[in-house]
Amino acid sequence: MKLRRTIAALTATALAVGIAGCSSSDADESKVTLNAGQLGQAKVVEALLTAAGQDDGRDYDIVWNLFEAGPPAIEAIPSGAVDVVMMADTPMIFAQAGGVEASIVAVGLGTPAGASQVEIVVKGDSPITNINDLVGKKVAITEGTTLQYSFIRMLEAAGLSYEDINPVNLSLPDAVTALENGDVDAASLLDPQRARVVAQGGRVVANADGLVPDANITVASHAALEDPAKAAAIGDFVQRVDAAYQWAEANQDRWADEYAKLTGLEPEIAADVVARQWYERVAIDDSVIADQQTQADVFTTLGLLPVQLDVTAQFDDRYNDSVAVNTAAQS
Repeated sequence: MKLRRTIAALTATALAVGIAGCSSSDADESKVTLNAGQLGQAKVVEALLTAAGQDDGRDYDIVWNLFEAGPPAIEAIPSGAVDVVMMADTPMIFAQAGGVEASIVAVGLGTPAGASQVEIVVKGDSPITNINDLVGKKVAITEGTTLQYSFIRMLEAAGLSYEDINPVNLSLPDAVTALENGDVDAASLLDPQRARVVAQGGRVVANADGLVPDANITVASHAALEDPAKAAAIGDFVQRVDAAYQWAEANQDRWADEYAKLTGLEPEIAADVVARQWYERVAIDDSVIADQQTQADVFTTLGLLPVQLDVTAQFDDRYNDSVAVNTAAQS
């Protein structure tokens, strides 16, 4: 498994005092409601916080909103419908290019060694056996997401280019349907869709292990960050999510049971998904920013992003001091 880079243990005192200099004297969280976004077809983050006991004792309310993918969640930020949301890192590149006023405030990395969040899957009876066989083939991707970027990096690693394949822009659910119906030859998939297709006989022909950081980011709107009470609540939210993922890693069987109930997945598929979940929160530093810059530059070089970005502007490191393993969450 990837080396953990978590940099300090979170103490009860740190939780009580809070972060980013927001104390009870300058931020009253009791009057705060956070509009929190979740991606996918089930409210997994909300359920994880509850299962891990991290939804208790909050001084603020959370209204959860479900989005199919990162781009529509980003689009909801200007209206105030989203204050904070977790997603993969790619949508923030296009958000910056589009002038969306939001920042990355937390970053988590990783999947188990030998795997990646995104994998290229074909039907079980497909003649395709590796990424080189995809030349000239239709591949379902979701534009502006890690499903697209990870695939681009896989192609590059094989000495191929994006122009060598025929990308078909589809949502994740539609990509699965298109693959099953034979409308595309392969699909770039994330869990739980990846796990379900593989369990039904699909085959993985490529992944992005070692090619992308597999970053999961927490994005907050500038409007929320400029409100002291909301900023304090977001800091607490980030810590709770961190602790919840630590709990999930230490209690995979319990979390897999809850995940299966939530998603309707068969227990063995849920167990596969949970075993591949790996959230290692890291500080926002030069290496994290460099990874994001590399990604932006790839999109610009391919003509998929119309501007050259300096992605430093995407990041707000005010919560770096709270990067830690919450050992209490593992009890």
